[in-house]
Parts: sequence; C-alpha cells; structure tokens
Amino acid sequence: MLECFRLRATATIQQLADNRAERVAINRFFRNPNVSVEEILKTAAERTGALSAGRHILLIEDTSEINYQAKAGRKRKLGTVGNGSDIGLFVHPTLALDAADGTVLGLAGATIWRRQTKKHPNYQALPIEAKESHRWIATPQKANGHLGQAAMVTVVADREADIYELFTRLPDERTHVLVRATHDRAVVEGERLFDALGRQEPVGTITFDLPSRPSRAARQVRLALRFTRVTLKQPRRGADPRDPKVVTVSAVEAREIDPPSPDDAILWRLLTSHTVTTLAEAVDAVEHYRLRWTIEQLFRTLKSQGLDIEASFLSDGAALERLAATALVAATMVLQLVQARGEAGAVLPASRVFTPDEIAALHAFVPHLEGRTAKQRNPHPLESLAWAAWGIARLGGWSGYASERPPGPTTMTDGLKRFQAMAEGFALGHGKTIQ
Repeated sequence: MLECFRLRATATIQQLADNRAERVAINRFFRNPNVSVEEILKTAAERTGALSAGRHILLIEDTSEINYQAKAGRKRKLGTVGNGSDIGLFVHPTLALDAADGTVLGLAGATIWRRQTKKHPNYQALPIEAKESHRWIATPQKANGHLGQAAMVTVVADREADIYELFTRLPDERTHVLVRATHDRAVVEGERLFDALGRQEPVGTITFDLPSRPSRAARQVRLALRFTRVTLKQPRRGADPRDPKVVTVSAVEAREIDPPSPDDAILWRLLTSHTVTTLAEAVDAVEHYRLRWTIEQLFRTLKSQGLDIEASFLSDGAALERLAATALVAATMVLQLVQARGEAGAVLPASRVFTPDEIAALHAFVPHLEGRTAKQRNPHPLESLAWAAWGIARLGGWSGYASERPPGPTTMTDGLKRFQAMAEGFALGHGKTIQ
C-alpha cells in the first residue's frame, strides 16, 4: 500500500487503483479498525531510527490541518479545524534530519487527531497534559524513543512550541530543544527576555539566501547575532508544581541588518538547551533553526503540491486518520527525493526509495533523458539516490541544468506520476508487474 502511495504520488483512491476491485480493497484497508495509525507510524519510525545511528538528529516538529470542508457532505465523524467551523483533522509530524547536512532521514513519528470539543473556558489553568499544546512535548518524546542509536537529538520548533514545560521536560543528557521565542518571558535578573538579549553587543554576522514566499521576494539577508545565558521564571498562570520554578537556557538573537523595510525585517529570538558561548555555536543554532522550513515542504507535498490528501473521497474520520498516517510516510519519501538531488544523495543508494525493478526501469529511461552536452547528463553515481532523483526530476519537467532552479516537491511528484506509468509499461514488457 505504501509503495503504491509513494510511486503514484497521490492520496486519492481513484488514482491509486486501476479497477473497481482495487478501489474496494483500498477502501476496506483504510476502513479496517485493525489497521492501526500507531502501527503505520511505528514501522516508519523504526526505519528512521536505524538510519539515525551515530548521528546528531534534528527532530523537526510542526502542525498542519487537513481541511475537508469542500467535501463536508460526504464526510462524517471529523472535527473542526483552525477557523472553528470547517471540518477536518490535524497532523503533527516529527521529521528526522541529519544535523550535519540537512538530509531527510525519515518520519520519526506523528500525532493525528480530530478536534471534537470546544476550548475549555479556563484553558490556561489546565495542566499541560489536558491541552492540545501537549503535542509539542509528547510527540517528540515518543519519536525519540525510536532514535536510541542517535548520538544526539535536537528538537526544533517554531513559536507555537514556546512552552515552559517543553524546556523542563524534554531535555536530557542526549536530547536538546531549539525553539523560536514568542513570549517576552520574565528572567530572574529582574528584566524581560527580549531586553536581556537586546542589550548584548553583536558578536558577528551570518549571511544566507532567504527563499521567496507569496508575500515576499527572495533576497540575501545579513543578520547580526547576539547571545546570552538566561534563567527563565516559571509563568504564574497555569504553573505546575511538578516543574522547577526556574530553567536556564541559552538565548540567541538574529536581527537583519539593512532590511528592505521595517515590516520585512528578519528577527529571530531562539531559546535552546544547548550551551551557546561562541559565535560558532550561535551560528549553529541559527542554521539548525533554518532547517525547520523542511517540514513546510513536507506539508506542501502532503497537500495540493503533491499527494493532494484533501481531495480524498474517504468518508469516515478514523479512515481518514489512517490515510493521513500513510500519506505522511509517502510524502516523506517524495521529500527525500527532493533533498537527494545534490551531493547529499550521491552517497545514498537508490534502493532507499526504489525497488530493484524500478531501478532497472530507471537504467532504461535515464539515458534517454540526457542531452548531448556534459551539462545535460546525469552527473551522479549510478544507482545513487541522487542519480534516481535527477531522472525523476527530468520526468517532472526540470531542464537538467545545474544553473536552473533545483526541482522541488511539485516537480518530483509530477515526475513520480509519469515514472509510474512508464515503469509499469517497462515491467509488462519484461513479463513483470509493478504494484
């Protein structure tokens, strides 16, 4: 089932199945109560854990909604999503990356749920375990259980994860956290966090290319770095007696120099359990935080720019949760192709994603995708994941020139869809069937 999702690059049953019997079988699979979301995720996490041995792992976490309001008449037993009225469910995956080069190693876990109750009137006073925000702690904790062979794990998250309990309950000798601050917290020195950071002298700068967004053009940014060690006070509201009254962390500020306008200025304030005492350590914190965008690519691959999970005609909420778990694993595989398009994928085998029959089909197709000049030839080692990703990207419409914008999730998804049809024809011509 997972191979079908990955190779056909879709989450819609109409495109997964070739005939009515297959459609019925796929529907029965996702409606089967014996098919466990936990087991689907556990299988993926165990594979990721094996690849994590000896590495420093960045465990990126974030939340996205799967909105089914456009098909509300065909859905049942779902909850509401972010706007409080549309129906759907939520996914909160943890994506494992190699901290050394940003390579996507795989899905390490996820929390998938349907919001079927209204927010408690005294929400802030509830213990963290009774809040939806507990997912920011519980999900990486469970994922970390599969990463026992990793040398180090750093949980990376955006501002919604700026939760006091995250800093007191997640870190241990092998596990750290790196979170973008949203709260101007009180510190024991008698001031606020943002003031404590702002009065530090800049220790250096970092420069990188900022990718474009719908509301922002791509540009090169130069950030001034500051850092200090701070001891945060436990918030009074909702304070849990199980947590310490204070927690000491490193704080890093990255503030853009000469932004195009004040409204567009980059300003990241990061809190981490790692000790930051040098410019190099501050740069590492910023670079690791920048890799958080990888999970945004995962969500785009999961939805309209890839598997199109929101187009599914499955009706039952539990079945849609199982679909979401399977699609998260498949979307991660597509993302691995995106990440493997360069040097990182040159040392990885194509067998990490493709079967032997599919690799044989790639051997037949890739030479026909190459041009006459050296710049138009596949530059990667045969049967490496980068070699395979180059071929899939070409099938997806990429020109093949290194000077062109590198292929992203949409290109890889389009390439996989085309490759699936070609690989099936190749297999049939050789007396085989690719499922």
